[in-house]
Amino acid sequence: MDGNRVQIEEIKNRLDIVNELSKYVELKPTGKNFSGICPFHSEKTPSFIVSPELQRYKCFGCGESGDIFNFIQQIENIDFPEALEKLAKEAGVELVKPQINTHIAKLYEINKLTARYFYKQLKKDTKALKYVRSRGFNDDSIYKFGIGYAPGGYKLLDFLQKRGGSKFNKKELLDSGLFTLKNNTLRTKFFKRIMFPIRSTSGKIVGFSGRILPDYDKGPKYMNTPETPIYHKKDNIFGQYESRKAIRKEDLVILCEGQTDVISAHQHGIENIVAPLGTALTIEQLKNLSKVTKNFLFFFDSDNAGQMAMQRAFLLISKLNLQAYASSPEPFTDIDEMLTKDPKLLKRLIKKKTDLFSFLFSKKVENLDSADYTDITSTLNWTKKLLSQVENPSLRATYVKVLLHRHFFDTANIDGLRKELLNPNVRYSSYQKETPSKDSLQISRQEKLLSALLIGDEISVPKNYKLKYFTDPHIKKILKYIKKAGTVTRTQLLQEDFKEFIENSIYHFSEVDEKEEKDALYNLIKKDYYHTKELKLKRKIAVAETQGNIKESEKLLKKFLKLTDEMKNE
Repeated sequence: MDGNRVQIEEIKNRLDIVNELSKYVELKPTGKNFSGICPFHSEKTPSFIVSPELQRYKCFGCGESGDIFNFIQQIENIDFPEALEKLAKEAGVELVKPQINTHIAKLYEINKLTARYFYKQLKKDTKALKYVRSRGFNDDSIYKFGIGYAPGGYKLLDFLQKRGGSKFNKKELLDSGLFTLKNNTLRTKFFKRIMFPIRSTSGKIVGFSGRILPDYDKGPKYMNTPETPIYHKKDNIFGQYESRKAIRKEDLVILCEGQTDVISAHQHGIENIVAPLGTALTIEQLKNLSKVTKNFLFFFDSDNAGQMAMQRAFLLISKLNLQAYASSPEPFTDIDEMLTKDPKLLKRLIKKKTDLFSFLFSKKVENLDSADYTDITSTLNWTKKLLSQVENPSLRATYVKVLLHRHFFDTANIDGLRKELLNPNVRYSSYQKETPSKDSLQISRQEKLLSALLIGDEISVPKNYKLKYFTDPHIKKILKYIKKAGTVTRTQLLQEDFKEFIENSIYHFSEVDEKEEKDALYNLIKKDYYHTKELKLKRKIAVAETQGNIKESEKLLKKFLKLTDEMKNE
């Protein structure tokens, strides 16, 4: 075990997860465990469980889980080294400084020095400063976002060589993304541009976005730092550091199109807002933001490009099962223009936000005629194409229900969509459970029963329990192992290859007993098993009869009768 891992274990041993998490969440005893309202999503019924025995937590509502380090990273929106340093201080553990990757460290230093240089240059250049002021940015915003100016030429290189001495070599300067090589000579990449530093979630400057001055037409309007060892455009989003606290406080993130929108919104007191950096929204960006909130409001420009970006956002957000809303800056082009001409409108629109699918559908049909066959056909095709890409069948069903309230399609159209989009042959996502839970913790009966069996020190599976009724492969594997061994301890289980599954399940049952409760759960699981088999056979019989396949229909009917007899004998 390396030194870093030893220190991590020492910190865990010195700190109690219940004490640490109680600083952020009001926890109440629930048997051997503690429960509370989850700090990572909105809920009324406590589904956040902390296990002192495992020194782990899990929310059965949103799925967040982990150890004390995971929690501090998530709740404070900091990276692992920062969480390590914070917890080490609380535990009284003196950290052994790890070996630093000097190349990466120098790239961060180059960016930090460059940001200072650009910031000072803005103050010196009258024309650049006048333009920034004309966009409505005040001194507080210029300082908060580190807005600067890149004059071009060799001034930046001279500045870095002067400040860094000989410690920055050619490779480091090129890897920073700030320079290019021409005729074996380093040349600055950014020329006569207003510069916006791009910060990581921990606040480090990883790159820049440069906006050309209006009277200088060479190059694209916006130019960003290229891919570097410390900047990856698919992962980063503008404002992710400056907006993180407000996003968590509001439990909502607003996504707009440009950095000027973000800065203008901050000036008007709306700070839970970010923007992609001149590229299409990525699933990695959404995943990173989802660590702070599960609620997303898309506020893209009102042009065609903005609407296409909304559709892409809809498909990405559907993959992650996040809550998505939408609004439009109309009659204005973007948020920046809206805040200049009608500053109070943005807050009203945020309050009136609608779900993203309803918004997209309304935009699609706003100029169409519901009595025109061509308009109906084109809209049906658009809807089918869009919803067929949504992997989660329950989400697809929800979106089809939304159409009932849109009053564009008639009942026959909606029934046709429902049959086409929700038929048994549509691909189901792998994470959907066979028997959805109905209780507030959103966990299956099989998980509940496993947790109940794992409470005692000596763990066994009752002899009358048949494993064929357990359809969850992880749970079935664990129960099979226990049954084969006869009796096992929790320590033995945690040493097996299903350790991670058990730890993530966290025992959430109080020490109720009780055999009756376990048997009741087992009987419900058995009932679920037969109910599912019945439904599958009924569907197959219906398909066979529709196709006129009498032989197959009779064969399936015999199976159905056999299943019915089996149920009676159980």
